[in-house]
Amino acid sequence: METIKDKVVVITGATRGFGYAIAEAMLKAGATVVISGRKPEALEKALNGLQAWGPVSGESCDVRDEAQVYALARAAVARHGRMDIWVNNAGYSAAAGRVLEMDPAEALDMFKVNALGTLYGAQAAVRHGAKVLVNLYGAGSNGKASSPTGLYAASKAWVTSFTRTLAKEMAGTDLQILAFNPGMMLTDMLTRPVVVGERGREMMKPYGFVLRFLARRPEQSAEELVKVLSGLKKPFTEYRVLKPWTPFLGLLRVTWENITHSGQTPAFELQFKEPYRFGEER
Repeated sequence: METIKDKVVVITGATRGFGYAIAEAMLKAGATVVISGRKPEALEKALNGLQAWGPVSGESCDVRDEAQVYALARAAVARHGRMDIWVNNAGYSAAAGRVLEMDPAEALDMFKVNALGTLYGAQAAVRHGAKVLVNLYGAGSNGKASSPTGLYAASKAWVTSFTRTLAKEMAGTDLQILAFNPGMMLTDMLTRPVVVGERGREMMKPYGFVLRFLARRPEQSAEELVKVLSGLKKPFTEYRVLKPWTPFLGLLRVTWENITHSGQTPAFELQFKEPYRFGEER
């Protein structure tokens, strides 16, 4: 793909955070954008903020509902005559802490969004003619343990396996697949985390420092996504914003900021809850 200009882009979960940043970056690159979100008021607010950057429309969509995902795809094609790029952005992280202390109901909801939402989106996109599919990787996509966000990591490990399998099965077609890992970003998911139990509280003690030397603004990752898409040539590409040397460079930057008193820890608010125990939370 040589350019994003004039492409029709559908982005799920784009009323705030990284999805909103992607929409803005796509519009600035000359794309026509269709955003979606679960809440009509949030959708309207996002559209009002994005309209200054280019042609954008919105559709209500809960990616946990297969019918709504297909309705989003149909609406995009009906409005613009085609769909070029579909971005499976919708997703979130359940509470942080030990995996055995998590509420299974919350875990199930997260898997519906992160895993099934990605499946529904991929199916709807391909069946409605998308030429490029973007799936978002995250912590856990490398298959390694990821405390204290183990359940979220497990959902992203699923997305990784699904995406690689899909790429193998779609080899030889005209579909291009980009698996994009945006790294840690300063969105609500990271700045207002829910923490479960005392062990979870202990795990989160270094959190402020980790945010300071690894997290970036979502606009930065969104701009990088547009750049990668513009240069996309292979049928399947996996791209990580966080490079092996990024933590080292981040540590050097924080050390310099400490010496010069020029840096600060990003603002965040931990919200605590008791561990789940069957029969006590219902």
